[in-house]
Amino acid sequence: MRKTMKFLVLFTLLLTIIALSVSAFEVKMSDADGIYANESATYRVVLTNDGYVDETININFELDQRWSFETSPQIYLSQFVVQNGESVVFDIVITPTSSYISSGKYAITIPFISDRGEIVEEDVILQIKNPNALTDYLPSLNFLLDAQEGVDPRQTSKVKLEIRNRNPLDIPEMEIALTSSLYNETKTVPIEPLGSTTVVFEINYDTQQKPTDDTIVLTVTVGDKIFSPIKKDIEIIAYSDIVEYKKPAKSFFFKTTTTTEYTNKGNAEVTKQISYPTSTFAQFFTSTEPDGKIVDDDGLLYYVTSVYLPVDEPTEVVYVVNYRPIVVFILLIIIGVGAYFVFRSPVIVSKETVVLHVDKEGCMKIKVLVHIKNRSMKLIDDVEIIDKIPAVAEIEKQFEIGTMKPEKVLKHEKAGTMLVWKIHHLEAYEERIITYKVKSTYSIVGDFKLPSVTVKFRNKKNDILRVSSNKAKVGK
Repeated sequence: MRKTMKFLVLFTLLLTIIALSVSAFEVKMSDADGIYANESATYRVVLTNDGYVDETININFELDQRWSFETSPQIYLSQFVVQNGESVVFDIVITPTSSYISSGKYAITIPFISDRGEIVEEDVILQIKNPNALTDYLPSLNFLLDAQEGVDPRQTSKVKLEIRNRNPLDIPEMEIALTSSLYNETKTVPIEPLGSTTVVFEINYDTQQKPTDDTIVLTVTVGDKIFSPIKKDIEIIAYSDIVEYKKPAKSFFFKTTTTTEYTNKGNAEVTKQISYPTSTFAQFFTSTEPDGKIVDDDGLLYYVTSVYLPVDEPTEVVYVVNYRPIVVFILLIIIGVGAYFVFRSPVIVSKETVVLHVDKEGCMKIKVLVHIKNRSMKLIDDVEIIDKIPAVAEIEKQFEIGTMKPEKVLKHEKAGTMLVWKIHHLEAYEERIITYKVKSTYSIVGDFKLPSVTVKFRNKKNDILRVSSNKAKVGK
């Protein structure tokens, strides 16, 4: 049993080694068009490794000295590796080593040799055309177009078409037409046998051509043969060319107006950010039309406004610094102060109290002082002072020496006592003090206030004016 198992393991291992050692690769080559003796033929090669291991391949190009061989890419000209299960694709270019080689068909064998010794030979047919049989040729041209994709309409756009004649046919007249939705032009040029030429179209668009997508089409015609059109998508790009005209600033009565006119000479409408430097103080008196906003840029303040600029339409931006509100405010203060001094009462009166004594029952003895002052520069006549004592207090009948006594003392059971003094003349800046004493008839808890004093007098127009004092607070 054990011998049988060993045999199966060895047999399986042997089969695996054999399978891994087997190499297999396949080569396929395409046909090529016929060429002249001074041209090259290109063959597409597809080499596939169907084996289980990587293959190192060499191509033997030294068998026939009539031909020179190249590969594209060039790495396949020397030894290269094809991984198992993978394919490589490249071109083999065959060129006659002599331009005097006779016309006809030639079979060329190209051997592909693996490092394991396996050889795969591929036969290709190379046809050399007869250069003298020109009547058998049809125009055969190669084209290479060079055109800018993004076009600024302010600049000249160049479209280059490189043309290569692939056979010995002499073409004395070849028509190249460039057409698009924005431009059309046709040129006629010759091309020599197996020669090349470059046709350049210089396109000058309208400088204010609006941004748009366009397709340029180049059509080449030789006699009755029209080649397939060559197309290129391009874009007319947008640009803006802003012309600025700053009008002279206008200043009047602490208001400065600066007007700037902007004209968009570009080909597309644009919104432009316009900034004016300002300061922490001036920003509160700054405005623009259109409206803007204050922007802080690294500690520097700017008044920034966004302006929509259509094409070729002048747009004005007005920047205003207006300090008139400050001036008006100061003038109002001056006028107010002046009006106060002009229209204020020339007589001022104030009233104060001094508590002289509080007896055991809580009754207070109070001294009342009334200050009357003429604060004007003019004499005031017929000044009458009226004061009231509430019913909770009564006036002392004895007045201090030098104290001005009231001319009238009117008592009312509920309203209290009214005192009237008269001053016939109150000189400029003269001040009088009237004092009297009162005593409360009841115990007073907390604070209370005595009524204000009223002063009557006549102005220059003989009108009677009144002014009142404060209410005097009484407290223990």
